[in-house]
Amino acid sequence: MKDRILLGLIPGLIAPFLIVFLFWIFRFHYLRLEEFIQQAVFLKIQFKIIALGVFFADLALFYLFLHLNKNNASKGVIIAVFFYFFLFLFSNL
Repeated sequence: MKDRILLGLIPGLIAPFLIVFLFWIFRFHYLRLEEFIQQAVFLKIQFKIIALGVFFADLALFYLFLHLNKNNASKGVIIAVFFYFFLFLFSNL
C-alpha cells in the first residue's frame, strides 16, 4: 500500500464518529441514537463529544501511521484534525 495523504485523511475524518458511536453504545446504550443526538444538541455538548472522538481516534491513527513509517498518511490525519478544528471554530460564531 502506498503512502498517500488520502490514506490518513479519510480514516482521520471517519474515525472520530466511530469513537462517538462506541461512546454511545458503551455509556448511553439505553437511549436510542436519535435521543442521544438530541440530548447532546439540547445540552450543547455535541462539539465536546466529537472533539473527544477527534482527540482519541486521530491521535491513535497518527501514532499508528508513524509506527508504520507512513509519513504522508500521518500528514493526512493532521489535515483531518485541522479540518475539524476550523469546522468547530466557525460553527460557534
